[in-house]
Amino acid sequence: MTWRITSTAVLAIMLLSPDFTTAAAAGALEQTIDDCESCHGEGGASSHENIPVIGGMSSFYLDAQLHAYQDGYRPCVEVEYPAGPEQGEMGDMCEEVEGLSDQQISAIADYFAEQPFVVPDQETNPDLVAQGENLHQQHCAKCHSEGGGLAFDDAGILAGQWRGYLEQTFEEYRTGERWQPEKMAPKMEQLSDDESSALIEFYVAQEPLE
Repeated sequence: MTWRITSTAVLAIMLLSPDFTTAAAAGALEQTIDDCESCHGEGGASSHENIPVIGGMSSFYLDAQLHAYQDGYRPCVEVEYPAGPEQGEMGDMCEEVEGLSDQQISAIADYFAEQPFVVPDQETNPDLVAQGENLHQQHCAKCHSEGGGLAFDDAGILAGQWRGYLEQTFEEYRTGERWQPEKMAPKMEQLSDDESSALIEFYVAQEPLE
């Protein structure tokens, strides 16, 4: 059964943790999670095509991505805040993770890992999906198993992800803006525009495993 851990439950867990011994520290982290959800949606269920769904991804993956933003291994694309007190203003992930401790990052990652991955409603092209499936099986399935839908691959959930976000991510990999595993880089560099579009269409059409 899928369940959602509430902000109250997060606060209770943090208060019992040796890393968060004061209500002030726990409250600050709860506010940070609220800030995350103002962009990524409640429980990480984004409703905006350029902002990824993050609920249900593995804690290991989310932790690594937050550190990647801090360490400059991921580009910080500026986006407009869709909700919250900064709605309508521009910001990026580098600003959001600045100053977060390892313990805070770990707690944030654990929180979103406990949420369900909510698949956005997107139409797909069956012919492109079929082409993309062949490409996935040839080049990507060893690391992104089950059609990119297995959280415990610790490679992010591609299945059912927003098309706009995947297009942005593919472009970052193909241009070298974003760090990627050594064995992945040549595969991304060799992809044509049409092949990239087909792969993305395949992932959009998939459902992640629960």
